[in-house]
Amino acid sequence: MQADGRLPSLDVLILAAEKDLPGLGACVEGLLAHCRNPIATLRIVSRSRPTVPDTVPGTRIAWTDELRCVPGVRDIHGFLRASGRDPSNASWYFQQLVKLRCFDLLPADAPEHVLVVDADFVLLRDTVFVDALRRSLVPYGYPLSWRLGTREHRLPNRHTALEAASRLVPGWQPVDAYSGMQHHMVFDRTILDDLAERARHAHGTSLWQAFLATSDAGKWTGASEYVLYRHFAERFFPDRIRPRHLRAVDVIQADTRDGLRLSEVVHAARHSDLDAVGCHRFLHYAERLATMDYVPDRLRRALLQRPGPLQLRLDRGLLMITPASRPLVLES
Repeated sequence: MQADGRLPSLDVLILAAEKDLPGLGACVEGLLAHCRNPIATLRIVSRSRPTVPDTVPGTRIAWTDELRCVPGVRDIHGFLRASGRDPSNASWYFQQLVKLRCFDLLPADAPEHVLVVDADFVLLRDTVFVDALRRSLVPYGYPLSWRLGTREHRLPNRHTALEAASRLVPGWQPVDAYSGMQHHMVFDRTILDDLAERARHAHGTSLWQAFLATSDAGKWTGASEYVLYRHFAERFFPDRIRPRHLRAVDVIQADTRDGLRLSEVVHAARHSDLDAVGCHRFLHYAERLATMDYVPDRLRRALLQRPGPLQLRLDRGLLMITPASRPLVLES
């Protein structure tokens, strides 16, 4: 696939934890093969230098040592500890804050849009991320409350990410029942700058400190950068974004040595009609299932009875969850 030069160029940012490095090549290959927008620079943020080429035709590939990011994991760990919070999930907040500060990693003349992609997510079909009118195409993503077998979703009565976002940015409100969480996001410099300025003005401190201070101390995932940004963008900058559904399957599982690999999921999807697939390995997997607000209590109890690998299929708002095991089969 050749990038469409009539579309705006963008930068790509991939955050890769050590556990994600084995699948990083598939993520990069999927982006280079299927991103219709010209990619100016594809930047990887990780603890160790990845084994990917420095250049490919038309695209520069760069690496940023995560230890050079500000705030770093140590900064976040220290902030959480000083405020009486559990610092064990500092790395989880680190990757969220890198995304919200993605333009700080780029030169001033970088494109006005950054596509952030999780390293365990692979594009399978040609996809536009910024259209010819310079509007970001952002994912509806998973519903804020996981109701299975329906496309009729509603806002939950309570949701940690919604409450954290409304504390962070005055006037922030959800626009619909979708989270915006689907392992990627297109960030617009104008929108993100405005969000950061509103948070700084409201709290008298930096965005990252305000983000942590307004997150829910009692949850493993006490805030969500994707929920925050997607609903902020659509409420305050509706002319600069366009939401859309992607067909995707995500395998979620505990971080174990014998777990399913991203390459297996990509292989299983080779004859499907999916736009993308992911394979995600979580530390504290059962603990996180137990505290996820978007999982209703009845479904949560069923999942925790057998907290093994799960296959989450999302098709235009329709969510289906089935066990994931070898040999993995992803049907069209």
